[in-house]
Amino acid sequence: MQLHWTCITKMKVIVLGAGINGNICALKIKERYPEVDVTILGEQFSPNTTGDGSGGLWYPYLCGNTSAHLISKWGIETYELFQKLWSEGGYGITLQPVFVFYRNTPNDEPEWTKKVYGYRKLNKQQVDYYNQLYSAKFVTGNTFTTFVVNPSTFLFRLEQRLRDLNVTRIQGSVKSLQDPRLDNYDVVFNCTGLGAREIVPDTRVIPVRGQIVKVEAPWNFQTIMDKDSGHYIIPNDSFCVLGGTGQKGNFNTNVNQDDTDFILGGCQTVLPSLQNAKILKYFVGLRPGRDEIRLEAEEINGKLYIHNYGHGGSGFTLFWGCGNDVLHLFEKHSKDMMNKSKL
Repeated sequence: MQLHWTCITKMKVIVLGAGINGNICALKIKERYPEVDVTILGEQFSPNTTGDGSGGLWYPYLCGNTSAHLISKWGIETYELFQKLWSEGGYGITLQPVFVFYRNTPNDEPEWTKKVYGYRKLNKQQVDYYNQLYSAKFVTGNTFTTFVVNPSTFLFRLEQRLRDLNVTRIQGSVKSLQDPRLDNYDVVFNCTGLGAREIVPDTRVIPVRGQIVKVEAPWNFQTIMDKDSGHYIIPNDSFCVLGGTGQKGNFNTNVNQDDTDFILGGCQTVLPSLQNAKILKYFVGLRPGRDEIRLEAEEINGKLYIHNYGHGGSGFTLFWGCGNDVLHLFEKHSKDMMNKSKL
């Protein structure tokens, strides 16, 4: 169906997916163009999204082969947003040191390490100190200052803002990008995460199963990551997230006792005081893994589709930067298609 393209402000757009990336795409469009009719179609909304169960740590993770430049660009734009919102308060964001340890020699430092606060490698004396403190056998490590968000608090504030902007929310899903329910919309933003595997369809999208344990450990004020074992300890303003697993191709959303034992045993070994932590919740989520994040525009039968999915474990690390690029693609391709329709 060939649509008649008119001015951007008269468009009707729909965002597929109510996770952090879908919500931000809706926010970007609505704040720039208040007259645009924006609808979010989500299978689940907060507090029942995969993002609600995430660690909320700003740290690029499971991004596949996405270019280092884009990871740095999108990540730092999000990092700067967190800095602004942290200073305002009320978004469930904490500022804290993160210590990343390796039992083997790590790879080269990525581009983003040059742009975060206080990044430095730990010297041998410092590594030895933490080995003694954590009863570990780390070989190298680094530290920097980062942000941790309480995902549900952040998503709640975001959804409040979208309601204030009169963004329509509909609970439901589509099976295909050609679903008849999309016919009345000029632009479709595809932020379906793992759902893109079937909806696009895109078999390059795979689940990366993550299991965590949420505990009460108010005495811990820093993030600790054991990169080689996969264990991590991430405190936020309300609880502490212990992890974790990164099982590619695993669709199982049930809590696995072996994984629970692995998580608790490993994290308690790194930080023995966690043996006294009260367990609050077990959680399993399927991260939307892909060999490369897909952020691009596509025209199909006169309709503009903008894809923004495959963020792996970096949804809360890249969302703002990705949203900036989505807005740019929306403006550029909408105007291009309007010009074509006038020829």
